[in-house]
Amino acid sequence: MPGLLLVQAGSDTCTLRDLQRRPDIVIFSKPWIRVPTNGIRAASWDDAFRRVTSIATDGFANAGKLVSPLPSGFPPGPPGNAAVGMLANPLAYLETTQRRHGKVVGLKLGPEAVILVSDQSTAHEVLSTRASSFAKEGTAFFPGSRLAGNGLLVSDGSTWRRQRQLSNPAFRRAAVAVYSEAMEAAARSLAMSTWADGASRDVYADYNALTLDIVTNVLFGWDLPADQANTIVGSIKVAFEFFANQAGIGIPEWIPTPGQQQYIQAVQRLDAVVYGIIEERTRELEQSRREPQCLLDNLLTARDEQGQPMARTALRDELMTLLVAGQETSAVLLAWTTAFLAFNPQVQARAAAEIDEKMRGDVPTAQNTRELPYLESVLLETLRLRPPAYLVGRSCTEAIQVQRYTIPTGTTFLISPYLMHRDRGAWGSDAAAFDPDRWRTVRPNKPLGCLDLMQGLGHNGSYLPFGAGPRNCIGTGFAISEALVVLCTALQRYTFSPQSTAFPQAAARITLRPGPVRLTIRSRRSA
Repeated sequence: MPGLLLVQAGSDTCTLRDLQRRPDIVIFSKPWIRVPTNGIRAASWDDAFRRVTSIATDGFANAGKLVSPLPSGFPPGPPGNAAVGMLANPLAYLETTQRRHGKVVGLKLGPEAVILVSDQSTAHEVLSTRASSFAKEGTAFFPGSRLAGNGLLVSDGSTWRRQRQLSNPAFRRAAVAVYSEAMEAAARSLAMSTWADGASRDVYADYNALTLDIVTNVLFGWDLPADQANTIVGSIKVAFEFFANQAGIGIPEWIPTPGQQQYIQAVQRLDAVVYGIIEERTRELEQSRREPQCLLDNLLTARDEQGQPMARTALRDELMTLLVAGQETSAVLLAWTTAFLAFNPQVQARAAAEIDEKMRGDVPTAQNTRELPYLESVLLETLRLRPPAYLVGRSCTEAIQVQRYTIPTGTTFLISPYLMHRDRGAWGSDAAAFDPDRWRTVRPNKPLGCLDLMQGLGHNGSYLPFGAGPRNCIGTGFAISEALVVLCTALQRYTFSPQSTAFPQAAARITLRPGPVRLTIRSRRSA
C-alpha cells in the first residue's frame, strides 16, 4: 500500500507523520516502496525499524535499476537520469537542460520524477498565487528530518503558521535595527583582531566565524566559545555535503551510504550545542525573571492557546533551522560579495568612495547603511549571480495543471533562481555579467531599498534570491542589514585584491557556496 504506512510495534501504532519525529525510525513513503497491505507489525521498534528499512531499501534499489519514463502528462525532458549530471556539475547541467528543453522540464532524479522550473509565470504560480496547493513536506532535493526537524524551513500548515507568528517579531525592522549594534561590533572585531595590513585571508572562512557569532549572539543571547564555533561550522559543512550527495541522486536520508555515519555524528554534535544553549538560557530566565531579550527568550516564554510552553523538540527544531540557515547563507553572501569587489577594483573603489562620502566615519547601522545605494546595488547584483539558494523546492499537494501539462499529486517542483537570474529575456544580453549599475536604472538617484526590490518576484518578475510568496525567507531583512553593516565596516578600513586570476569556483551543494576566497587585505590608511 503506497502512501500512508501504518507501523505497529508491541502495543504502539503510528503513522508515517508520527514516525518522522522518532530519532530511531525514520521512513520515506513513495509509490516505489511496496509494503504489505496490512502494514507492518513487529514485537519492538528495533524490529520494526529493520523491517521498514529492508522493504524501503529494496524498493529504492529496484527503482534505481530502471530508467523509467516520465509519467503521462509530464513536460518532456532529457533522456536518462538527472542524477549523474546533478552530481557531476549541477550548474552546468541546469543550464544545459534549460537551453535544450526549455523553462519547464521533466526530469528523473533517481526514482523521482521532478519538474525543473525557470519560467516566470510558473514560478509565480508555485510560490505565490497557488502557494496553498504546495508544501515543503515530501520535496525531493531538500534537507531531511534529522537535522531540520519540523522547523520553519520544512514545516507546513498550522505548525508553520504558529512558529512563523512566534518568530516574526524578532525579524521586524525595529528588531533588526537593534541587532545592528552587535553586527557592527562583530565586524569591527574581525577587522581589528583578525585582519591586518598585508594579510592573506580566506575571507569565506572568516565570514563563517563572523556570521555564526552574530546569529548566536543576537538571536540566542549566547556568546559561543571558540571550540563550539568550530564544532558548529564543521558540522554544518558535513551535513550539507551529505544532503547534496543524497539529494542529487534522489536517495532518501535513511538509506545507508558511506557518509551517513558522519552525518549522524554531525547532527549529534549540533544537537549537543543547541540543547545546551536552551538549558542554559532557561536557567537564566528562571533565576533572573527578566524580560525576554532575544528570539530564544521569546520562544521560551511563549504559550499556546492552552497555556502550554513550546516543547523542547520544537524549540530545538527552530533554533537548529535559524542556526544553520542564518549562519551558512549569510557567510556565503558576504564571501561572494567580497570576491566580486576584489575582482572588480573600480566597483570596489566606487563603493568605498560612497561610504566615505555618506558615512563620514560614522559607525554603520541598519539605518544609515540604507543611504548607500551603490553598495546596495553591489549586494543585489551578487544575489542575482550567486543566489545562496540556487534551487527552491515545493511538492504539490493535489493534481495541478501547469501550462498544458497535468502534474500528479506529490510531484516535486524545483524552481531555479540561478537560471531565472541569468535569463536574457529579463536581464538583457549581458545577463551573465557582473554590473551593479543595472540596478540604478530601477530607482535612479535615490536609495534602492533592497527589500522593496524583492517584493513578489522582483521588479521584472525574475528575481527571487530569498524565495517568494508566503514562504519567503523570514530572515531577509536580517541578512540584508547584516551584509550592509559588515561590508561597510570592512570597506571603511580595507581594500581587497585577489591572489589569483581565477574567480572562485561555485560549489552547488545545498547552498551555492564558494571554494576558498583567498584575498590580500590592505589597510586603506597605508594605501
